[in-house]
Amino acid sequence: MNLRLILVSILTILLAACTTRPDYNKVLVQADSLMISRPDSALHLLKDYAVNNLKTKADKAYYALLLTEAQDKNYIQQTDDSLIRTAVRYYDAQEDAAMQARAYYLWGSVYRDKNKQAEAVEKYLKATGFAQKAEDKALLGRIYANAGYIYYLQEFYEKADSAYRQAEQIGLQLRDTSLWISSLTMQGEMQLYQKHYLQAEEKLRQALKISKGFKQNEIKAGIYSALSSLYARTGKDLKSLHYAKQNFSLQRDTMHCYRTFLKLGDAYYQTGQYDSATIYIRKSLSSPSHTTKAGAYMRLADIAKAQGDVALSLNMERLYSAYKDSANLSRQKAEIIEAEQTIKIQHQRTRHEYYLKEYRYYILILILIGILSICLLRKRYLKKLNRQREKNLLKERELHQQYLLSKEETKRKEEQIAILQQKIEQHYLDEVQKEQMQKKLKELNKQHTLLLKKTLQYSDVYTKMKRIISDYREYRKSKESLTDDEWSRFMVETDKSGFLLKLAAEHKLNKKEIYYCHLLLADFSIEERMLILQIARATIYRIEQQIFQKIGVPYQAKELPKLLRGIISSVSTNV
Repeated sequence: MNLRLILVSILTILLAACTTRPDYNKVLVQADSLMISRPDSALHLLKDYAVNNLKTKADKAYYALLLTEAQDKNYIQQTDDSLIRTAVRYYDAQEDAAMQARAYYLWGSVYRDKNKQAEAVEKYLKATGFAQKAEDKALLGRIYANAGYIYYLQEFYEKADSAYRQAEQIGLQLRDTSLWISSLTMQGEMQLYQKHYLQAEEKLRQALKISKGFKQNEIKAGIYSALSSLYARTGKDLKSLHYAKQNFSLQRDTMHCYRTFLKLGDAYYQTGQYDSATIYIRKSLSSPSHTTKAGAYMRLADIAKAQGDVALSLNMERLYSAYKDSANLSRQKAEIIEAEQTIKIQHQRTRHEYYLKEYRYYILILILIGILSICLLRKRYLKKLNRQREKNLLKERELHQQYLLSKEETKRKEEQIAILQQKIEQHYLDEVQKEQMQKKLKELNKQHTLLLKKTLQYSDVYTKMKRIISDYREYRKSKESLTDDEWSRFMVETDKSGFLLKLAAEHKLNKKEIYYCHLLLADFSIEERMLILQIARATIYRIEQQIFQKIGVPYQAKELPKLLRGIISSVSTNV
């Protein structure tokens, strides 16, 4: 009892040691608590704090993670990943899944800002595994949304749609309206780019309905932008312009919203207001995005063509083609696919190592149980096999004894038949005596035939044939096969007079046809004949037809056994 208490105490201490979280700096904990509701305050707090006051590795890693997260939430573009690498290294060493998930997610966001989309996807996928392990659904939703956006930019629309659907489900579960609305909006964008306009409108209308009374203008602006694009594509120009204006009105930065400029300019173009369209589209040309510039030059070419300025239109088309090629070159589809495969392999390896680590003792016990079970089963199998061998040996002895007895009885019957035939041939017998003896001879011949069949069934060859048939029926194969010597013995036991072999020689039957005839005389069924000779049913019919043809008799189905017995009987009678 005391030993059990000691073991429980040790286990409790170990579990407590494993689950104890570091005692982080209070300022860092405060900044973390402000991260969701007031990210700007969290950023100021972190930037104003003296980094020299951080003494432990845990605090330094925590600070690096929080500063990266605060800058990300305040939409500050980050192109240097050295800060977040500090956090990643520390939390990887600690194997803290919850903090690893946050660190890898932020690392992916830094790569996203650096326009290294393949590396961003790789980090997001790693973060997904850690977030699932830590059961952090809120973070998992953000990871899916960010990964979905990269897939969207790289035109992996099905993957993007799948990621946003998962984000939507998490938004519903956590009642995170922001995540829910943005996920629906992006699903609408996916449907729009795949030309599923009804589905796109359904998703966007749903998002718009939920956003009523919602205070985050950035999310509302995204819905209006998507609706503007939808109605532009479906020929509802006035609606497109209406939502493009609403999108512009919600922008915080009306100097650098290049995609919004392009959307508004495009909406003006659709309604034929070329001057307004040109103003806003030219504003979008300051965008660093080649895709935005390509779209702008394409629309400027359309406006120039509509106004009859062919030279300007051609110049704009050349610029459109150049920026479109640059945009295509910046795609990282192959790298993203490669990153996905790499992470998949890493996840499989990590899962495998985890299971080995967690369950190695159970695996060892299972292996030992398995080995013991195999030994016991083998011992039982060998015992059963020996019993079966003894049983088969005893059966073979009984069959052999029966075979010898049947053979002796057959021999006696043959002697009786021979004596009776001699008496019948004597001239001094009257007709009545001959008739009686003929009846007796007929009965003896009948008994002799039955004895021959019985003797055949007790023979070694016949028993082997039955085993072969049984093997094929049960296992579809047999280790045994008949030798030429066994076939010769079988033919002698089937036709002691040898008349069938004489018939075969006379009509030039081949070996398979001779074997087939003897199997018929032994009353094997058609299925058994097929299994013994290993031939198909069609081959059976072909063999029978060939035998009829060689004997010179018209073919009659199922009449070959009768024909053979009739020939043998007539030959034996003549003899």
